[in-house]
Amino acid sequence: MWVEITGVNQVPEWGVLKVKVEGTSLILNRQGVNVTCYRNACTHLEYPIDMGKVSSGIITCPFHKYQYKLDTGKCLNAPSDALESYPVKIEGDRVFVEIDE
Repeated sequence: MWVEITGVNQVPEWGVLKVKVEGTSLILNRQGVNVTCYRNACTHLEYPIDMGKVSSGIITCPFHKYQYKLDTGKCLNAPSDALESYPVKIEGDRVFVEIDE
């Protein structure tokens, strides 16, 4: 099911926006016209990463310093790990995320 989240301009470019959808905490990232969405949980111990430092398209978990590329979700510390991603679509200036029912 596609859920309308916010306007494209509300997603900070090169930053993250934390939202809660259907009881799930998510983070959105925008790099130019590309918007990505991930579950707000580090793969290491599932702690939230929304308060982590974002620099050069990489978010660093504030708890144990795991780093993730925001364009792919891939973990730089453990290359076999990645943030849980959600499909995103843009219609007009609105951002939608696909959430499993």
